[in-house]
Amino acid sequence: MITDKTYFENQTNEINQIIYNNSSKVSFLKKMTIDNYNKEKINEYYNDYFFNFPFTIEDASEEIGISIFATELFELYYNLDEKMNQVSSLRIKEVMENRKKFIPENHLDLIIDYIDEFIHRMVYSYDKLLENTKKHHFFKNIDDEKIILLNLLKRYKSIVNDETKQIDVFWSIKLTKTLSDLIVKIFIEFIEQRLNILTINFEQTNFEYKTTYVENKIHQIKWNGTQQDFCELIIELEKNNWIEKIQDGDRKKLVNSITKIFNIDNTKKNENSDPNNSFYQLLKGEYENKERIYPFLENSKYKRKFDLIKKING
Repeated sequence: MITDKTYFENQTNEINQIIYNNSSKVSFLKKMTIDNYNKEKINEYYNDYFFNFPFTIEDASEEIGISIFATELFELYYNLDEKMNQVSSLRIKEVMENRKKFIPENHLDLIIDYIDEFIHRMVYSYDKLLENTKKHHFFKNIDDEKIILLNLLKRYKSIVNDETKQIDVFWSIKLTKTLSDLIVKIFIEFIEQRLNILTINFEQTNFEYKTTYVENKIHQIKWNGTQQDFCELIIELEKNNWIEKIQDGDRKKLVNSITKIFNIDNTKKNENSDPNNSFYQLLKGEYENKERIYPFLENSKYKRKFDLIKKING
């Protein structure tokens, strides 16, 4: 039984390392850009991506590619204001400016974000993912969950074993055959575990039961500042050698660790927002001339709190 997304931590760590080992081979993927900034449309795009088991088959590839659409979808979705029906004009202007300076290799973190987001939805919002998957024309009038999962399982296993084909996991992100297969194997394991629950026979339980356990006894420290304040603190501690350098691909893991100790719920933008993910987006920053930058630090409205931290020797 898969009760927590940390179940797949070993697989995602392997995927992250492969992605960063290919950082010099990222191409620009030509896909449509977002031109409808209505909240309903942005939510529709998001649901299509993260609440559906992927099924499209494509030729095997040795290429990683990132499109502008992929970067904009995440950026716009996580900046939606509940009180507005569409993205603000200021945010749209920023999107247009970012299109002019889009460099694919500066957005490798995004691939990791997409994989983590899908696994998160698959584990914690499986009911919605299943309902959306049922809506596909090839599953029309089929309500039996086992039939749907068995068909997906057969499709996924056949593609993993076919050296010439792969699953198009994310329409706006191109992955190599190796990466696609590793992600699809995560889907396979999840589906197999789900089928075991649905069809379990106590006299023939020959599958491995891998448990996941999350320690809940940690006393969390309440953070009283803003997310930007917290982010600045981590940046300054790293810059001045108080903490070790954050390696590429490790920022998500770092945020997961930090937010187990620090409670940042007071920084939520609205009732339904995820402060941990928002904090991660801040700490991820952006790339400019192959250097990671943090635009909020340069914003005249932000007043620095930790810029006087001294550098530690060594």
